[in-house]
Amino acid sequence: MSPKLFQRFGFAPHTRVLVAVSGGVDSMVLLNLAVKAADLDVVVATFDHRLRPESQQEQAFVVAAAQQLQVPVVTGQWRRSDGQPTSEAAARQARYAFLAATAAEQHAEVVMTAHHADDQLETILFRLARSGDPAALIGIRADRAWHGRRLVRPLLPYSKAMIRSYADQHNVRFCEDSSNADPHYARNQLRHQVIPAFKKQNTQLLAHIQTFTMEQTGLLALAEAQLAEWLQRLQVDDATVNWRAASSQPEAVQRLLLKKILQQWHPNVDRQLLSPVLASLSGTKERRFDLGGGISIAVQSEQIVCLTRQAPVKPVTFTKLDQQHRTSRGIFSLQTSVAADKGTPVRVKLPITLRTRQAGDVVQLPNGVIQKLRRFLINTKIPAYQRDQLLVLARGHQVFWVEGQPLERLSAIDQTDILHVVLVQSPDVDKSEDKS
Repeated sequence: MSPKLFQRFGFAPHTRVLVAVSGGVDSMVLLNLAVKAADLDVVVATFDHRLRPESQQEQAFVVAAAQQLQVPVVTGQWRRSDGQPTSEAAARQARYAFLAATAAEQHAEVVMTAHHADDQLETILFRLARSGDPAALIGIRADRAWHGRRLVRPLLPYSKAMIRSYADQHNVRFCEDSSNADPHYARNQLRHQVIPAFKKQNTQLLAHIQTFTMEQTGLLALAEAQLAEWLQRLQVDDATVNWRAASSQPEAVQRLLLKKILQQWHPNVDRQLLSPVLASLSGTKERRFDLGGGISIAVQSEQIVCLTRQAPVKPVTFTKLDQQHRTSRGIFSLQTSVAADKGTPVRVKLPITLRTRQAGDVVQLPNGVIQKLRRFLINTKIPAYQRDQLLVLARGHQVFWVEGQPLERLSAIDQTDILHVVLVQSPDVDKSEDKS
């Protein structure tokens, strides 16, 4: 371990780097190496979480060390409001927010943290226990884009033991964080109870984890490319997927494809949905699944359709022609004559109500037969996921018009006061909006 370890990042001469320093052995060794590196313009950032009585003294120790090394130092404190959680995740979020803000203020192109190989092992095991998501098992990345800058971890290839050895050999002073021994923290349970047993099984464990994370990153990159190709192959349009080509793939592949497809409509897909959705793709009866956030899917006969919940249309009743009604789907009116490309011809009897379907609705067919609206929609091949959104014009339960259906599919009801008019729909534009 030497200051040359920074060369692999290809920093330009005099790159300004913000080094996150807590006072522990890892970050103090990183600081020692950074100030010895050629052409690095170092700034120290130290953050007091105010979770332990000694944290203020540790921050003062870092400030003194930075001054002795003649590098600028920026301090921060976690200013929690009453009732704000003090979990590890909340503390980490506050720390990284401080680092991002400080990097911007200091015009630092790079932020460095002192994560090492043991941290990587803990992270992989921690994420495996929490989720099992293959993408999460990439672990800590050595170099990535972050808030318009680079976030790098130069010590990631080195073990905790190697870092302590360097500190001993180069007389690097540091503070011992008492919370690292507290078994109440989940990471400490891994660190002190689980990982030592793993290391006894194989002394090359850390090296194997490095190999695993590197190859996992490559495998996921290849998988993402293949998934993107499959997505193009299966996607009929933005809201429809034809599953037929994927149905011959192994179940594990189908699950990956399905997860990728559903994530385009809702990023946080519940994995519990994958099995029932896959099972429903081979069925002829439609099933619906709620993805959350107002998004659901309809699954039937090797097809998936994404449904966005529309605001329900409140029934509106026309008592005369040219009367306008504003709805969530726009403004509607019944008119006797309009331009040829405007509106939909309908036959109605006033008063008439514009609404969605209701139980008990019926239509009259051209042969005079009275048929339930539900059966009519099934016979006309209207998908089940569309039926509840269709508009109808009805008087009581007698339906005169069904959205999307030409007049010839319905019979003119045998009454003398039937009107032949046009239903006009126009966007609901707020005329009062200031355009200046």
